[in-house]
Amino acid sequence: MNDALITNFVDNMNSLSNGNISEVLEKVYTNEIEFIDPVKGIHGLDDLTNYFAGLYKSVDHCHFTISNYVPHGSQHSIEWEMKLKHQKLAKNKEITLEGASFIRFEDDKVCYHRDYYDLGALIYERIPILGSAVRKVRNAFQ
Repeated sequence: MNDALITNFVDNMNSLSNGNISEVLEKVYTNEIEFIDPVKGIHGLDDLTNYFAGLYKSVDHCHFTISNYVPHGSQHSIEWEMKLKHQKLAKNKEITLEGASFIRFEDDKVCYHRDYYDLGALIYERIPILGSAVRKVRNAFQ
């Protein structure tokens, strides 16, 4: 396993747009991909393509920067920062979110991808009344 696989993975994910989802995901993931994030668990490339099509419907741009990754054979732990501009979040202002992913490769494609990020920071804190309540709870524990 080498750095080229991670670079290729990140470059492809950064090239995703509403118009090329199927093409990009076919380059990156196996047909039997298992994908898990804080919102949903998905098995299979077709279901993942449909999920991403829904996610990217209102995305103006989404860019990932890798801050650290730890390779271990075919498995990688990746820390990242995402910059997202979404028409329905934060009044279409850019959002920055930190997260981590655990990915596993099989034949140079990703067969397992699990994302970890703060869903509250991405969505719940941006809903007017709910957001202030979430921030109060979060601040109470800091």
